[in-house]
Amino acid sequence: MLIKIDKSELEISPESNVYLGSPGTGQIFKNWNELDDHIKVQLENFQGQVEKLIKQSEEILLS
Repeated sequence: MLIKIDKSELEISPESNVYLGSPGTGQIFKNWNELDDHIKVQLENFQGQVEKLIKQSEEILLS
């Protein structure tokens, strides 16, 4: 999953890495396998929320 907004981006790939880039934090790279289980659950929940948002956007744009 890749999300871009203005000057920031977030990429979550459970097969490999998590990347966050923003003016406030710079670039953060994390290996998925090294993340705490609690953080993995939070990122997976976030990904589910983004999927719902995309589906809602599709419905709006196709109406």
